[in-house]
Amino acid sequence: MLNSCGDCLGIRSRTSALHQTWKWLHQTITLHEYMISLTTSHRNDRQTTDYQ
Repeated sequence: MLNSCGDCLGIRSRTSALHQTWKWLHQTITLHEYMISLTTSHRNDRQTTDYQ
């Protein structure tokens, strides 16, 4: 019985770590897209003010 409980805890620990990795990866992609949009917006604003 103790081995099965240990196995359950090991699986739960690995699942939790995988979930945290997935959340981090998702946040990294979202942050990357946000930084691209900021850079593009800044470039567009800068080009607009350069022509005026």
